[in-house]
Amino acid sequence: MELRQYLSIVLKWWWLILLTTVLGAGAAYYVSSISLPIYKATTTLTIDRGGDPRDDPSRQIQTSEAIASTYVVQIQAPVILQAVRSRLGLAMDVDDLKEMLTVSQMVDTQLIDIAAQGHDPALLKALVETVAQVFIEQETGQQEARYQAQLTALETQVAGLETSLEETQKAIAALGDPNDLPEFARLDLAQLETRRANQQTRLTILLQSAQEFRLAMARYTTRISVFAPAELPVKPIGPQTLRNTALAAATGLMIGVGVAFLIEYLDDTVRTPEDIKQVLPLAVLGVLPRMAKRNTAQTGIVVTEHPLQPIAEAFRSLRTSIQFTNLDEPPRTLLVTSPQPTDGKSFTAANLAAAIAQGGKSVILVDADLRHPTMHKTFNLPIAPGLTESLLSVEERPRALQATNVERLRVVPVGSRVPDSTELLASQTFKRLIAELQEQADVVILDSPPVLAVSDAAVLSTLVDGVVLVMDCGKTRIPAAVQAAERLAGVGGTILGVVLNRVTARSGGYYYYYYYHTDGLDGERKGLARWFQRKKTSKRSNV
Repeated sequence: MELRQYLSIVLKWWWLILLTTVLGAGAAYYVSSISLPIYKATTTLTIDRGGDPRDDPSRQIQTSEAIASTYVVQIQAPVILQAVRSRLGLAMDVDDLKEMLTVSQMVDTQLIDIAAQGHDPALLKALVETVAQVFIEQETGQQEARYQAQLTALETQVAGLETSLEETQKAIAALGDPNDLPEFARLDLAQLETRRANQQTRLTILLQSAQEFRLAMARYTTRISVFAPAELPVKPIGPQTLRNTALAAATGLMIGVGVAFLIEYLDDTVRTPEDIKQVLPLAVLGVLPRMAKRNTAQTGIVVTEHPLQPIAEAFRSLRTSIQFTNLDEPPRTLLVTSPQPTDGKSFTAANLAAAIAQGGKSVILVDADLRHPTMHKTFNLPIAPGLTESLLSVEERPRALQATNVERLRVVPVGSRVPDSTELLASQTFKRLIAELQEQADVVILDSPPVLAVSDAAVLSTLVDGVVLVMDCGKTRIPAAVQAAERLAGVGGTILGVVLNRVTARSGGYYYYYYYHTDGLDGERKGLARWFQRKKTSKRSNV
């Protein structure tokens, strides 16, 4: 598909694209306008992983970053949120509280952001502060609990040793002045002094060990602190009406364009001459524009009633195209038919006959649609005598050939109804009648029933020089068009080309209103025979 075709689809469905865009933007603007303002409070924690000062600083930072990523998950744990909920006395459940919070680690840092969004600024500030406080308390308590048992054991030993040392000191003091002691008492004093010295040495060692243990605890414990305290939010962060409206408009635009192209993709009707050329090796003889709104029904002879309208010029262009289908021997007998009843074949046949008559040739228009005749109404003529009377009685033929208000144009209406029109049209009498009419006019045009409705059109196509196949733009389905062409070609009918009826500017064929190239028609008709031959060969091989 070319860029021009894409633009054609967009221009054709501009109202749908505009509608989805406006609806999307309007809905987003309305929802944003009635929504309550949204505030955001944020506090930032910093993580400092303890360690040996002699360790590589970069490795310590990496370790702190890894711990921070773990803390991001732990902060949102139900046990933390439940403690926050209880401390603040909130009525909401843990899941609702979690939806308000957003915990994230700043990229390549040891910092953790705790943010909360909602409609109450004071609650949001208290919430992030309490979450940070509860997490710091619980994490610090867990780390202290890991070393507390060993520290308690050391402190117990120190306390016991201090008690023993105090008892030893009292025993020495109870002996009195060493100079006044007898020999055996002096021996007891020496033992007590030795014991005191040992106890003091052990106490010094234990106190030093406890102090070193406390230093190690402080060194290897991860410290969590508030880096940036929360502030009371005063400016709302949402809803962002302009951004939401723009995004919704863009989304609506994409939806509208997508729906438009989907409709075009699913549409299997004939809309442009290019559609016909893609599925059938047939020339497009002419394109007839849709009638104006004040005259939407395709009735009457527009080439005489509205000679300056585009549709009148389109019929004159169609007349020229038919004449140029064969310069040496222009077709003198034409059959105008269509795949379906509502494609506009009778309207096309009547105005084509009038256009040819205006071109200086005598024309006889035969209403061969015995089931649904319309020519007598179009030209305001009596329905009888007509075609059926001419076939039943030679004497009725002059009366059946009725003059019209269009100079050089005569019409043979349908006449009275007959039970079996197909046998009547396939009779030798009808062939002789067509031959007689050819002697009385330059061009004879037959208006037949639709190809797919009955077999009359297939029968008549073998009696004329060429068939003009009328298709309704946007109504005639491509399978029906192909089937109609196959049926006519299958009985040996010569299809001169296609007339695309009721074309609008939206359908992409407006530039065909006044002029359409018909070069290479003979080559396309030869291609038609080869195309149907390939179709038949393919069907036989499938069977």
